[in-house]
Amino acid sequence: MTEIYVDITQYINNRLNTGIQRVVKEYISREIRQKKLLYVLYYDESKNNFFQISKEELILFLDNVSSYEFKNILEIDIFKKSINKKIFFDIDSIWNSPLKRTEFYKKLKENNFFIYNFIYDLIPILFPHFMYESTINNFKPYIEAIFKYSDFVFFDSNSAMQDFCKIQKKSKFYRKIRKEVIYLGSNFNTFNNLSLENKSLKYENILSKKYLLFVGTFEPRKNQKLMLDAFDELYKNNTDLCLVYIGKIGWNVENILNKINNHKLKNKNLFHLQDVDDKNLKYFYKNAYIVSYLSHYEGYGLPVVESLKYGNITITSNNSSIPEVGGNYVEYIENNSKDQIISIVSKYLKNNDLYNQKKCYIKSNFKARNWDIFYGKVNDYLI
Repeated sequence: MTEIYVDITQYINNRLNTGIQRVVKEYISREIRQKKLLYVLYYDESKNNFFQISKEELILFLDNVSSYEFKNILEIDIFKKSINKKIFFDIDSIWNSPLKRTEFYKKLKENNFFIYNFIYDLIPILFPHFMYESTINNFKPYIEAIFKYSDFVFFDSNSAMQDFCKIQKKSKFYRKIRKEVIYLGSNFNTFNNLSLENKSLKYENILSKKYLLFVGTFEPRKNQKLMLDAFDELYKNNTDLCLVYIGKIGWNVENILNKINNHKLKNKNLFHLQDVDDKNLKYFYKNAYIVSYLSHYEGYGLPVVESLKYGNITITSNNSSIPEVGGNYVEYIENNSKDQIISIVSKYLKNNDLYNQKKCYIKSNFKARNWDIFYGKVNDYLI
């Protein structure tokens, strides 16, 4: 048999539920249902050791990521001798982990582990001005550790894989590493039987409005300000139109947050929600008039495929991996053009038949990717 070790320290510390954390959640939630030798780990820096999280507590945590408190996690020696094949699978955002991978990967290899990684993007290297300084400083050694020790690397897009290969070549790490692109899913996983309809009542007032939706953590790369600038212009002639942001507060976004919080339409036609769970996020997608996602660069662009899954007209930037995942189903803008956003939204506001035709085309033709398929493809290589 194969023993699989997954470190979710950053997921637990950050308590986010989008982006990379979405992938970790969807993978773990399926893996724990299998009869496998799975060890889900938390690294305690003060004790310089890993602790194993039980299946029962994982289920509770994944259903209440923001506030669940672990009650019984047990210290584990991952280097204990075993006759089984051992894979350490880094799928979380572990470059910021207190356990630095350069020396840790070396020790894993000395103890006969296979090392598997999932890389989502190379933003800290390609676009460092969009990142925390600590992330920039941590990411490069992490990538170099992968160049030196990893046995297998998954990517969420061909765009991300090509970026990785270019950086590897430039860094003069010529060691051959097995690679595979596996696209992410777009459906949401839930763990209890609580009625989604009842859960949606919390936001019933907003869900009944005609709103533009933008999902993503607030950070400079996501370009939320551009959508607000476009909305301000659109509202002048469309006073029933709303803009809803869903996303945690990241870094270096004081200006856009001040603009939102002091906006005359705040909590009337302009909303910022931070703690929307999967059960409610589904309803925001289902009821959106138009969805936007205007990121300067993406490794994949998960909100784009989540939006398309619900048949939404989606306005997005024409860069990086977005054309790969959005195809001809999305409305692209070039060069961060506010005028193009206004033009796209306006044409649908003025022509309801055109709006319905576009949504019908998306619903009839877009093939939503499923997390079960994602899990199955990853699992095929973890043997």
